[in-house]
Amino acid sequence: MRRTRALRCFLSLAAASPSAPALAQAAFGDAPAPQREPTYTADPDRWRPVAYADLMFPTGEAEAYASIWQDRLDESNAKPPPAIVPGQKPNPATSYAVGNRGASEWHFSINFQTKLVVLTVLSTPHVCTDEIPTPSPTTKIKVCPMRLATFEGARYSIIDGAACFLEKTGVGPVEDSTATTTLVSYDVNLRAFKIRYTVAHTNIPQCDQTVLLHPAQ
Repeated sequence: MRRTRALRCFLSLAAASPSAPALAQAAFGDAPAPQREPTYTADPDRWRPVAYADLMFPTGEAEAYASIWQDRLDESNAKPPPAIVPGQKPNPATSYAVGNRGASEWHFSINFQTKLVVLTVLSTPHVCTDEIPTPSPTTKIKVCPMRLATFEGARYSIIDGAACFLEKTGVGPVEDSTATTTLVSYDVNLRAFKIRYTVAHTNIPQCDQTVLLHPAQ
C-alpha cells in the first residue's frame, strides 16, 4: 500500500518537474520528506554539524528518517529491553512497551536539484555493535548502522555501512557547545561525504571516514 501511494504521489508531481524534496516525499510515501533548500545546497564542501532526530515517537520530519530505518527499528523493538544492572535506575527511554525504544539518529543531506542524498546513522539499544574509548565521561562513542539514501525521480536506493554515534551520558562536568560535535562536508571533486568527530575538543581519528556517493562495484 505504501509503495502504491508513493507511485501515485510521484506521477502527480512529475509533470511539474519536482525538486529533490518532492521526489523524496514520493519515495517516503506517507511520511513527510526532510525539508531542505528548494533548489540545491550551496557550498557543500563547508563543514556543517549534523542534525539529530528522536525516533522513539517520530512526528513531523522525524517520520521521514524513521521510514529509512523501519526494518532496523522493527528488529530492535522485537528484542527485550536491556537488563537493569543491580542498583541502576530504569531508563525510561529504553523501557517503553510502545514506540521505538531508545531510538535516535543523526543525519546530513545534500540537495542536487533533481536528487536528494541523505546520510543517516541510527542508534538504538540493540543495533550498535561496539564502543570506542572516549576522552570524556560525558559522551559515549558507539559504532552504529549507517545508511546513504538517494532519492532521484521515481527511484530510491540505500547503501548500508557503519559509522560512529556520539551519545551524551549526562555524567561529568558541563562542556561548552563546541566541545563534542559531529561534522560532515561533501567533497565535490571526490563525490564523497567526509565525517569527523570531536569529543571534549579531541579529534577521534578512528571514527573519521569518507563515504563515497557512488562506491566502486
